[in-house]
Amino acid sequence: MKRLVLMIATAALLVTSIPRLGSASGPFDQRLSQDRQIVQALNRLTFGPRQGDVEEVRRLGVTKWIELQLHPDRIPENPALDAKLKPLETLRMDLREIVEKYTPPQQLPVMMMQPLAAMNTLLSPEEMRKVQIGTAEERTAVLRSLDPGKRKQVLASLPPNVLEHTPEFQKEGEDARKMQQEEAQKENRRRNPQLNDLLNPDQMNVARSGNKEQLTALFAYLDPDKRPLVAGLLPPPSLAALPELRRDGQVRRVPRQVVSEDLKEAKVFRALYSNRQLEEVLVDFWFNHFNVDQAKNVIQLQNQVHLLIGSYERDAIRPHVLGHFKDLLLATARHPAMLYYLDNWESMAPGAFAVGPFAPQRGILNGVPNSILPSPLGRQAHGLNENYGREVMELHTLGVKGGYTQDDVIAVARCFTGWTVRDPNNPEFVFASFMHDFGEKTVLGHKIAAGGGEQDGLQAIDILAHHPSTAKLISKELAQRFVADDPPPALVDRMAQTFTKSDGDLRAVLQTLFTSPEFFSEGAWQAKVKSPFEMVVSAVRAIQGEASDTFTLVQKIADLGEPLYNKLEPTGYPNTGDAWLSTAGIMGRMNFSAALVSGLVPGVRLDPSLLAGKDAAAIARDLLGRDASPQTQAALEKGLDGKEKTPPFIASMVLGSPDFQRR
Repeated sequence: MKRLVLMIATAALLVTSIPRLGSASGPFDQRLSQDRQIVQALNRLTFGPRQGDVEEVRRLGVTKWIELQLHPDRIPENPALDAKLKPLETLRMDLREIVEKYTPPQQLPVMMMQPLAAMNTLLSPEEMRKVQIGTAEERTAVLRSLDPGKRKQVLASLPPNVLEHTPEFQKEGEDARKMQQEEAQKENRRRNPQLNDLLNPDQMNVARSGNKEQLTALFAYLDPDKRPLVAGLLPPPSLAALPELRRDGQVRRVPRQVVSEDLKEAKVFRALYSNRQLEEVLVDFWFNHFNVDQAKNVIQLQNQVHLLIGSYERDAIRPHVLGHFKDLLLATARHPAMLYYLDNWESMAPGAFAVGPFAPQRGILNGVPNSILPSPLGRQAHGLNENYGREVMELHTLGVKGGYTQDDVIAVARCFTGWTVRDPNNPEFVFASFMHDFGEKTVLGHKIAAGGGEQDGLQAIDILAHHPSTAKLISKELAQRFVADDPPPALVDRMAQTFTKSDGDLRAVLQTLFTSPEFFSEGAWQAKVKSPFEMVVSAVRAIQGEASDTFTLVQKIADLGEPLYNKLEPTGYPNTGDAWLSTAGIMGRMNFSAALVSGLVPGVRLDPSLLAGKDAAAIARDLLGRDASPQTQAALEKGLDGKEKTPPFIASMVLGSPDFQRR
């Protein structure tokens, strides 16, 4: 009952304490104390303070610490992070390597591979004809001429309806097929053994126990060639203590999923351990802004976008988060993940016809399509696709009320015709001139001359990146992420001015934001609700958990409503707190907090001595980086009344409190 009361109180405080003021007056004019400025900077520029971070920022000074975070190349990276990421090899592979290694051809069952091969090697072409489509007499004569061993193989390869008209060999054929099926089943079992084929009953119990010491001893005892087989048959959570074996098992069982799993686990590792915290916060922010859903299937190419997501974040997002917005916009527009996700890869000018793979100038006269050439190869003629043209304006640049029309959507879509992907086995950007609309276009009042080719798309990028609505939208979204759900318009205006004057320099825009009075104001203090990703990671950081594996943490984040890289809509996950305030969501957060501090999250190890002997006030100070608010102190007193005041129980209440759930 007390837990339910605490949950209701938490929900009420989360909702009522978020400022929703829309002007730079009142709370946004009231400056935070120096101590609160330190905590504010840590809560906004990192995934939550660790113990000792407050003292480090105080030693450096807030201004210098922020300046360092804005220049991550000046910050030595945490060597522990490199060690955590090393086993995740797909992070360092290019797209072609990933496709080659992690999309293995499907193996046919042995029974499907044998029949025709057997017939072709045992019989001459004329004998094959007689046995398969000849008369009953011809078939019988051929079968009689074969020695018993060869005849058994031929009979096993013939379908039952063929032997219905050859009664002399019908029974022998049934026996031969039955024997072949039994042998095929044995071979399939040999290729794909089950756990009881590899382990004795005692070993099976150990394998399923999840006990690290026993599992380590078991796998050390097994032959090396057996280890990945056993790992592939165990549920991933049971191998959380042995992440490399768990990953080996996934490679064997579901190789296509390993690529996206590596990326998810790396995202959590980086958020937990990177010293360059602002860079990781910005990678998360910009991926969400230019969202791509890793679950999208590209059926025509027998491919899936999740194979490309790691490269998309690594090559299109990460290098540009503190650079110029135009470069970031162009990098995302050209990446195969975005081209597939918003279907631009198949967008072509009306009247163009793709023949493959890029026999490009057929049907083109002076760069202009002049005929339709039928071909069984290459792409199908789907015509103009407006998806990317619409979303690049509505979501990526101008915003819903950014001043564009449906005619602009069509014009931008025409500019990007021919921006496509080479082929599924070599997924790289290429401009296909035979798909492009070479006519004149008008984008937001700007004339784009006919015959421009790939340059049309580059001009569209330039127009959108320099539009005043883009400066306003990007500034507002950044202020929404770092200040408040409803940021002061005056702050957004100043950031937009910096965006325009600096040619979209994102570092300069952030400097304007982080040095603003609004950023360090009472109006911004604790004004943001953490997303599930932020909450889970900040809890592990606060409790100083040592993560040997992040697989379970990734699952917990998904359970709380934010499956990583898996937001279907191009809007990405919400940047405001109201989306995360359901009763079920709050209860899930409290349950996670309780499991974490009790050492029940596989892959995360805690040091009990860090909180031992401390009272509720001291534990709250350690986990929050400051004293708990009066409301949280009162909630703690009520929740602890009549309970055993153990450090884990106190810690779970602090992590579930509004003070921790907000940033």
